[in-house]
Amino acid sequence: MGANVQPASAIGVANVQVTYVYWGGDPSSPDTAHPGDVNLQLSILITNVGDDVARNVNATLLITPPLVYQYSISGTMYNGTSYSQLAGDMPAGQSYTLKYTVSIDPKAQEGMYQYPLQLIYSSARELQQISTTVMVTVPIWRGDLHIQGVQTNPTKIYPDSKAVDVKVTIVNSGQGLAKNVQLDLILTPPFSPSSSGSTEIFIGNLPTGQTTDANFIVDIAENATFGQYSVILAQNTHGQEVPIGQVPLYVAEKVKFDIVSITPSTVHVGDSGDVIAVAIRNAGSVKADSVRVELRVGNFFTGTLTDFLGTMLANETKVAFFTVDIDIKAQPGNYTIDLRFDWTQDNNSLDHTYSLLLTVGPPVQPVAVIIVVLIVLAGVGGMLYRRRRKARAASQPTQKPQVNRSSH
Repeated sequence: MGANVQPASAIGVANVQVTYVYWGGDPSSPDTAHPGDVNLQLSILITNVGDDVARNVNATLLITPPLVYQYSISGTMYNGTSYSQLAGDMPAGQSYTLKYTVSIDPKAQEGMYQYPLQLIYSSARELQQISTTVMVTVPIWRGDLHIQGVQTNPTKIYPDSKAVDVKVTIVNSGQGLAKNVQLDLILTPPFSPSSSGSTEIFIGNLPTGQTTDANFIVDIAENATFGQYSVILAQNTHGQEVPIGQVPLYVAEKVKFDIVSITPSTVHVGDSGDVIAVAIRNAGSVKADSVRVELRVGNFFTGTLTDFLGTMLANETKVAFFTVDIDIKAQPGNYTIDLRFDWTQDNNSLDHTYSLLLTVGPPVQPVAVIIVVLIVLAGVGGMLYRRRRKARAASQPTQKPQVNRSSH
């Protein structure tokens, strides 16, 4: 962006005036200067509008903040307060472009700044030195970023939602180009980045009046309460976070299931066809549709491990039944198993997994086997008893019967 200066006329003498001020090297397409720019060319076009030759034209720009002029002497850097350029001899009607390489303080405010330019030259005809000071206007603009819209994918987010795409649309409503735009989404609980760098994005340059989308990937904590939240979108400028605005995020209520009871809580090694009943209550205030419950167990458990409960209204309790076989190779002890819920809520597919403790006891002999063993033991005992009686009888002496004789 440049500034035009209307030249004044002079009769019989040289008269050097500033006719155009712009950033960069192309007057037809000037650059925009921003706070923080380094080694940017400031071009000042001067013209001899008099009718005599201007000899040894020297132009000195007085430097004050936010412009910074640095130069090196024997490897040491210095900050200068004046910057001189020599234009040499300028015939009447001739122009010359002064080129000053300067930087701009990163903390500079945007606006139009005025700087004194001292012009010293001699008029060839008059052989007199002319010294004049002209104020040149230097424009410094910055991009002005604003949040235009926020969307999430999925549209509804819940506690324990993972890899949520937060799309923030930003617009540059400033008068200058927004250069090297680095955006950071500053999160606070219950939000956290899904991965390293998922809340940082480099946009690059954003011209004035244009919009762009910035996509961030975040997770929501499992213990998040439903309601309205907001996080900060900031521009990372030279390592400092400059807030742009608030990004609103609404966490919807998610159905919470309570495990009311588990019956039985103990099974045994080698069991076949054990029916485990799990009483489940919808502890939320919204309904859950198409509720499916799956018992996720280890290698020693098989059977029918899924039950479909359908729709569960708020505070409604239903019982899921699972038929389980326990391998004879299972070791007695406490086993942690997972109870996974899948359901739909507001046309969104959701899931959650709970941990349960199931006790596996030693093998239990079936009743029929016990009865057979008892019968066998009873038969063996009876046989042994009969054998003992026979043995005792055989060991006793045999007595002859006595004859009753009568006398005749």
